[in-house]
Formats: sequence, C-alpha cells, structure tokens
Amino acid sequence: MEGSMELSNVTLLSGETFDENVLGAVVLRQNGDIPFQSALLQDFDMVVLVLHEEQDREHIVRHTIAGDQRTQSVHIGLFALEQAVMAGDNNELLISLMRGEVIWDPKGILEEMRREILQFEGPIKERVAFMEFARFLHMYVKSKRYIEAGFIMDAYNCVLIALYHWARIEVSEVGAFPEPAIWEQVKSMNTSVHKLYEELTVSTETLEQRVELVLLACEFGIMSKMTDCCLLLFNILNSRKEAWSIKELLQHSGLSQLESELPLVLRKLVSRSLIREITSWADVHEGEGHAIRYTL
Repeated sequence: MEGSMELSNVTLLSGETFDENVLGAVVLRQNGDIPFQSALLQDFDMVVLVLHEEQDREHIVRHTIAGDQRTQSVHIGLFALEQAVMAGDNNELLISLMRGEVIWDPKGILEEMRREILQFEGPIKERVAFMEFARFLHMYVKSKRYIEAGFIMDAYNCVLIALYHWARIEVSEVGAFPEPAIWEQVKSMNTSVHKLYEELTVSTETLEQRVELVLLACEFGIMSKMTDCCLLLFNILNSRKEAWSIKELLQHSGLSQLESELPLVLRKLVSRSLIREITSWADVHEGEGHAIRYTL
C-alpha cells in the first residue's frame, strides 16, 4: 500500500499517469549539496526513471510540468536498461538508478540491480571488462590509422577515448563498477592510465609525439589485458561444440552491442592464437568463398 501511495504521489507531481504494473520507478531530484549531478536534471526539478517489462520497449522521454515543478520522465524496458548500464552507453541512466530514490519496486528488481552493481562480481564484471576492452581496442586501431594518414587531431581524439575505456578497465579490475566521472575515480588509484592521460593532455611535446607515445602504451596495455578481459567471449565460444560465425556471435545477447568492435577483437585473438578460425567445405557462400567460424 505504501509503495502504491508513493507511486501515485510521483504521478501527481509529474503530471503524468502510468499504471502500477510497471516494474519499478526511481526519482532523482535536484540536490544542491551534491557536487556532480545527472545532466538529465538540467532545467528540471526531478527525473523519473520508469522501468517496464517489455524487452523491446523503445526508450520514451516525456516532459511535464505541475505547478512550478518540471519533470523529465524516462520510460525504458528492463532489458534495455540492463544493456545500457552494462555497456556504459548511458551514464545518466546509471546515475538515476544508483543515486535516485526508489519509490516503486514491488518485485525488488531495482534493488537487485543496485546490489549487483555495488558488489560487481561474476558475470557483470566479466561483461563490463569485455565491452570496455573491445572499445579500447577499437579506438586504438582507429587512432593508429588516423596518425598513419597524418590526421593528428583525429588520432588524438580517438586515443583519448581509448584511454577512457582503458580507465574503465582499470577500475573494474579492482572490483569497482566504473562510474560516469571515470577520471575522478581513477585519480586516487595512481594508475598508469591516469599518468598517460596527463601525458597526452598536458605534456610539452608536440601533439603527434604525445599521440605516438600513448599509442605505444595502449598496444602494451591491449596485449597484457587481452586474456583476462576476454573471458566472456571465451565462455561463449566454449558453450557449444560447434564453432561460431560472426553473425551468430553478434546475435548473442552478451555481444549484440559490439557490432563495430567484435570483428577486431576476434581477429586480434586469432593472431595471438587465443582462439582459432576454421572453415568447412560444407559452409560455402556462393561467390564469396568459405565462411570463417571461430572456436577455442
């Protein structure tokens, strides 16, 4: 009854109605005492994150006003929220989930998600590590291609993003979930990636020299972290006897968000003999040769 009353209160405040069959709702309010707040609160008094059961539910945003209170409501499916939080694609959703006030959670789904993020172990840790590694590798390769072509500013931009993903890996390795303000999080850890960030951004060397230096460090970082960060992929490849095509891997729920990055990871792992590529005479695409499949 108490949860129902709270949900009704939020409905009244936001000027929006939604039925009590939603899986959960979180309210994030303006708080002048907090140094960093979600960008979703910009020009709004509160954000309401509403969780729905439908996995294919589109991300719906509504703006409402009741009196002088402006509210931004974000409606999202459970699967989409899990994907966004794990992938780090939407830091604002993570802030709302972790720092907001849970006002409707009859099945305990939101509290369970919070608990898993705070504990950060097992499958969730493996998934974050792999996704960050895949993006780290992708941006490293892009930066390397740009600098080879003489596009120094583009190379700088890509290697800066590569360091961002490397920093998220470093945080996950110590058993903490990577927060949106990642550089503030790694600052106290005295890690090599933070030193590289400073080297890239404030060094007196030329921009090209800085990028080349950091790219060398990134290459070493990729080699040293590859095995540990790819446990998720190894487990997927090992989950059946048959080898996997790239299409099948991209259809897997744990890899579906890595359409651009996964091919690079697979080829890198093959080159390091950590996985194998195989072909079959029975697996021929007309006019395209034999399909490549991957296995351990």
